[in-house]
Amino acid sequence: MLYMPIGALIPTGPTSRHRLGRFVRRGLWWVGGLLLASLALVGASYLLIQRGGNFHAVESGLVYRSAQPGAEALRQAVATHGIKAVLNLRGGNAGKPWYDEEVRAARTLGIQHLDLRLSAYHDLSVAQMDDIVKLIQDAPKPLLIHCESGADRTGLVSALYRLSRGQSGAAAAQELAPRYGHVVALVPRSAAMDRSLEAYLQSGRGPKLATR
Repeated sequence: MLYMPIGALIPTGPTSRHRLGRFVRRGLWWVGGLLLASLALVGASYLLIQRGGNFHAVESGLVYRSAQPGAEALRQAVATHGIKAVLNLRGGNAGKPWYDEEVRAARTLGIQHLDLRLSAYHDLSVAQMDDIVKLIQDAPKPLLIHCESGADRTGLVSALYRLSRGQSGAAAAQELAPRYGHVVALVPRSAAMDRSLEAYLQSGRGPKLATR
């Protein structure tokens, strides 16, 4: 039987190396192009979500979620969904135009305005989340929950509400999803909201996320 060294089967001349290098470079360009296109698509989707106000029902007739509402958006929410209270997760910010506008609009519309300061980049303790659940339960309904973009902080609080209503961990986790603008790949620090929800579930407050 005739044996041939493996090295003899691999082209090693200058021309072959040049072709191989060109092939690798083209492959890297394709991969880079696809990655950039994917990020652009996600970014465009995020902008479309925000332009629409990111308004959604968490439980129709009881709890809704959105991005920062202007006075007109708040008026429409009251007229369409009968909103009785607004829970602002950006905290009290007297003197900031967006905050003063929201407070004035709530007063004009005769609805309750609640402030709670959360950060999308810091994990919440189980005790903090217990307090949030109680705050939502005690608030007038229908209730509108919002932060700035309506994606991360609002997603976690909406998930906690679902759990308080006896829904599964899987249903709760859906409130932290790309369709609402929660994209950890784009904002890695927002994973704090996912970790917080997982910690709450692991504490025995609801089914484990592993049951999805």
